[in-house]
Amino acid sequence: MTSGRSPSINRRPIYIPPKNFADYLSHQQGYCLFLDIDGTLADFTLNPKDSVIPTSTLTLLQKIQTHGVKIAAVTGRSLAEAKQMLFPLMLPIAATHGLEIAFDDDSDHNETNVVSVNIMELAVITESIIQSCIPFDDFIIENKPYSVALHFRKNPALADPAYTIMVETLKSHDNWTLKSGKYVWEVVPKGANKGSAILALLKKMQSNKSVFPIFIGDDITDEAGFMAVQGESKSLEDDSQLIKGMGIKVGSESTHANYYVHDIYEVTILLDSFLSFCQQPNALVKETVRVRHVV
Repeated sequence: MTSGRSPSINRRPIYIPPKNFADYLSHQQGYCLFLDIDGTLADFTLNPKDSVIPTSTLTLLQKIQTHGVKIAAVTGRSLAEAKQMLFPLMLPIAATHGLEIAFDDDSDHNETNVVSVNIMELAVITESIIQSCIPFDDFIIENKPYSVALHFRKNPALADPAYTIMVETLKSHDNWTLKSGKYVWEVVPKGANKGSAILALLKKMQSNKSVFPIFIGDDITDEAGFMAVQGESKSLEDDSQLIKGMGIKVGSESTHANYYVHDIYEVTILLDSFLSFCQQPNALVKETVRVRHVV
């Protein structure tokens, strides 16, 4: 349990050479990008507060937007933090693992919570975690508007104590659940995940023309998103069965995503290849999408 990853996923994804990403695309198909932040656009740091998205990456995404491609962020960060990290980029955001969604970044009034959150109970949970962590020096407790996370990235040997603290805390709080991630356990209200958030964003982003969704993420919390864009999630609404998009994992670990790249550097190259694809004149494009599916 050193990183909080699930041992139950055994699919091996196909590697996409990031420079050749355009070979998997077609100009006869519209696209939208769903992007995780930490571990995908921003480097993984010991303290989450130290993570930043490079200006060059933000500029790259802005250029992709100018070609009519819709982009949304899907992150475990709070909405306020996500907006700050993505500035000056303007785009829809599903934050706190889908607990808070801003469909239009221009307006603070165009935000929604996908599940009901008991703020008073969250305060009790948070205080209990704080008290339980007093004997330890290397934990980082991250308070969010609708969840609380316990990071042990400074000392991975604390994985088991962190898990024990969180499980014991939740014994008396039935409406909350535990999410695992890279060196973190997070208490969140039941009923929200990145897959549901992506489907909610996709409904809002689609016009008369259907789009091919692509989701890039790196963590166990992104698995629901991979399944949603690939139309494989039995637990989500029926609409997910009509979606046939592409999940791309950052890292070569077992995953529900059909494809992977190695690291954040390759994500940047892949996005640059996507921009080059967007800039091609229509006369140069292929007739079909080269999308190979994992059997």
